[in-house]
Amino acid sequence: MIAHTITGRAGAILRALFICGACLWATGGLAQLTPAQTREQIRDDVFLTLQRATSSVAGAALQQAALRQQAGNAALAALLRERSDLSDRAEADQGALAHAVGTRGAAAEAEIDRARASLNDIRRQIAALDARIEDGFPAFRELTNPRPMSVAEVQKTLHPGEVMIVTLTSEFDSFVWAISPDAADWHAANFEQDALVAQISLLRRMLDVTTQNRSAAALEEDTSIGVSADGFDRAVAYGLYQKLLAPLAAVIDGADHLIVVPDGPLTALPFGLLVASAPVGDDADPQALRDTDWLIGRAAMTVLPNVSSLRALRRKVDKTDLGGPRRPFVGFGDPVFAYRDSDAPTGMVTDGAYVSRGVFEQLSGVAGLAPLPGTARELRRLAQLTGAAATDLFLGSAATETAVRGADLRDVDIVAFATHGLLAGELSGLAEPALVFTPPGAPGPQDDALLTATEAAGLRLSAQLIILSACNTASGDGTPGAEGLSGLARSFIYAGARSILVSHWPVDDYATSVLTTGMVAEMQAGVPRSAALRRSMLRLMRDDPQVKYAHPRYWAPFILVGDG
Repeated sequence: MIAHTITGRAGAILRALFICGACLWATGGLAQLTPAQTREQIRDDVFLTLQRATSSVAGAALQQAALRQQAGNAALAALLRERSDLSDRAEADQGALAHAVGTRGAAAEAEIDRARASLNDIRRQIAALDARIEDGFPAFRELTNPRPMSVAEVQKTLHPGEVMIVTLTSEFDSFVWAISPDAADWHAANFEQDALVAQISLLRRMLDVTTQNRSAAALEEDTSIGVSADGFDRAVAYGLYQKLLAPLAAVIDGADHLIVVPDGPLTALPFGLLVASAPVGDDADPQALRDTDWLIGRAAMTVLPNVSSLRALRRKVDKTDLGGPRRPFVGFGDPVFAYRDSDAPTGMVTDGAYVSRGVFEQLSGVAGLAPLPGTARELRRLAQLTGAAATDLFLGSAATETAVRGADLRDVDIVAFATHGLLAGELSGLAEPALVFTPPGAPGPQDDALLTATEAAGLRLSAQLIILSACNTASGDGTPGAEGLSGLARSFIYAGARSILVSHWPVDDYATSVLTTGMVAEMQAGVPRSAALRRSMLRLMRDDPQVKYAHPRYWAPFILVGDG
């Protein structure tokens, strides 16, 4: 889930063109001036413009991670160095051409001819190099410079029953596309961004969990077994659905899998908790919540960071590269956060978590990290469901950053991390999101108890599913409009995962365990990943003996990013 932004003068021009074209199409303003094919072409052109004009902080961070990782591949590094050298030559020739154009005489004309011929030759060489990089290293190329997909390309790549939903929010309007294998439509919703942010912020405040959870902060225990008095404002969730998706019902209705590419404030809210028909009953009544027409009740869902990710994920995988037998599952979790001996470093908070002093200045900031006993049960259950060996579980003192970075995970189908998740800036000195593990006896650069996004990008994976059973691994900080799909999640995609289970807000410990084990149990029965998550959500919402789990704060935090 990427928070797309359009920046600079060029971005402003692109958005202006987009809004003009979108309004003409959405209002039918061209109906009497041009044939339907032309209106469809406007739709398709704007769809391409959207992809070229969008960018994100997480996307830029991932590109940097990709560039760092290329150093480990000699063939790719050589191609990139050659391309860089050609780019430098082209820049020099362009400067020479500009200078020659401003002068007179035979020498200047000769220099113009030389520079133009050289630039044409360099362009041909760069095009050939780009083709070699795309053919030989498609994942790298897709992540560092993704090529936009046309509506027709998306339609050919989608499977039957799938619909892609793409959004773009502007200051005064929100634009939404819906694309199925045999239909496509879009519309402009008269929805000012400030109003959209306010409504999403309202819903997010109702999704805070007050029971034991997997966030960095210590939270007070709530022993209530009922839904909190604030309930969940289903009328707001219904209004969002009406404005954004209802006008595209002709394309969306009947789909069994929605692939969502959200932007801006919409990255902060899972689409599954939108309400597709007028709610009935009291918002705080558990049975009314269970009976609500949630969008997740209609279709399974996955999220993509951008449109072109669909092409990368659906590209055929050469199974010969994987080689040998596969392991079903490896899990890391239930870390030990407190030092149990008397020789903890001077000034260390021994009843909380320990993080290397070389990384953090304010050690008291991690004192709230609490044990997560549910993670051990969760991982053991996942191992049991998949038939994993006991040696593939790393719990307690064995759940270290060293164990993660040293493990060979290239032959594992499902990898789970059940621990605390931290956002960039959540602790003093933490510049990027991270997962927390058992502190080592002697902290150092290779193990400071934190697996950062950059370090995660260096893992070698071929997993069908990565489970980040921790807090805030999906959205940047939970603030509407903030960076979506954190660098942590994108780094696992870069490392080789085909899909990742991530969370939007602090996760209830019990609910997390039920959701993840229920999803994997469905997968073991042959259910696709996205449908397996949907079934697990619905089971927790509708069937759990504790009626409080009918509230979306418990069943809705997780989204599946990648190929569902």
